Amino acid sequence: TCSERNTGYLGECKMIQLRVLHIMPGFGGGISSHVRNIIRGVDKEKIIIDVAGFTDYPDFFIEEVKAKGGQTFHLRNVRVKSIMACVGEYISILRTNKYDAVHLHLTDFQAAYFSMLSRLCGVHRVIVHAHIADQPNTSNPLVRIKYECFKFLTKAVATDYASCSKIASAFRFGQKCVDQRKIMHIPNSIDVSKYESEITESEKAALMKELDIEPNTMVLGNVGYFGYQKNHPFMINLIAKMKEENLNFVWIFVGAGRDFEFIQNQAKEMGIIERCRFLGRRNDVNKLFQLMDVSILPSHYEGLPTVAIESQAAGTPIVVSTAVTEEIDMGMGLVTRVCLDESMDVWVEAIKRAAGMEIPTVEDRIKQIDSLFFTASSAAKLYTAFIEGKIKSYNLGEKIEL
Repeated sequence: TCSERNTGYLGECKMIQLRVLHIMPGFGGGISSHVRNIIRGVDKEKIIIDVAGFTDYPDFFIEEVKAKGGQTFHLRNVRVKSIMACVGEYISILRTNKYDAVHLHLTDFQAAYFSMLSRLCGVHRVIVHAHIADQPNTSNPLVRIKYECFKFLTKAVATDYASCSKIASAFRFGQKCVDQRKIMHIPNSIDVSKYESEITESEKAALMKELDIEPNTMVLGNVGYFGYQKNHPFMINLIAKMKEENLNFVWIFVGAGRDFEFIQNQAKEMGIIERCRFLGRRNDVNKLFQLMDVSILPSHYEGLPTVAIESQAAGTPIVVSTAVTEEIDMGMGLVTRVCLDESMDVWVEAIKRAAGMEIPTVEDRIKQIDSLFFTASSAAKLYTAFIEGKIKSYNLGEKIEL
């Protein structure tokens, strides 16, 4: 698709405004943050983005979509007993709004379902976006067979493949597609404006007081959903090991999820609760990152975690498991990778070394992150070029001119 069309009058060109429908599971996680950053970054004279999902949206998100000329739609979840109603709702959206592309942030049968309906309704371009690199129980042979079947079906009904990382691409589309450069890797960008200025000493002191952290205490932390993927039990054991070594530290947990209370109780039972701060959801994550000496992400699996980019933007060294893709490394010397099979001693030493790293300036951090398309504005330019058909594939870490 071209973004310009010659009108025939003195060579004058008229801009074509393209319309894309993004379908996401719901609002409140990494996928919605990714979609939100794209919407905020695109030029609405070139691309209008509508959003459909299975949960309600906060008012501020609805207004952000409207401000860029788009609409938000609520879809009922796909269920056997309501399948015809689901089909009718979606077809109505497609027929009311003529889309140049449908961009799916869904997996398995849902991706296949919406892909097929979109194609049947005349949408010529269906993009399937991979966001995760693994799922629980995929070591089970029967589960693996099921996912391979879904992978084949999803690939068959999509026209374009998008992804957040090579690991996620290989899991969702197969290593062959990665090797043949058939995938458009779109960075999980961040709102870099939140990291353009550092918190003041008074702000830091106020946060330390709020969180009951004494001066000269090493502050460690994790930002993430409380579930299997993020591996909170490992963090609890790591905290116990660090307490055993009489290190002066506090660990802050930012986030919520189904395992929140379980992990809190585990910390109490292991006698480390005084070293932990369970903060739940917060709107000042950018400031909390700047409070941390080191952030830790010992995930079982990831696609490309945005928090890893945010940590580096804040100038906070991060220690991650080797299950996290190398593509998170912004090339500033702030990332340390450690295998989950390594001993707790190795992890503790990695954290202590990270705490002593030299930190690049704010200006250098922002410039580097922007050059790799991980800011909302630069990622939106990359996405626009993809939708306009100017670029078909991209690997994270490549520096190209747009």
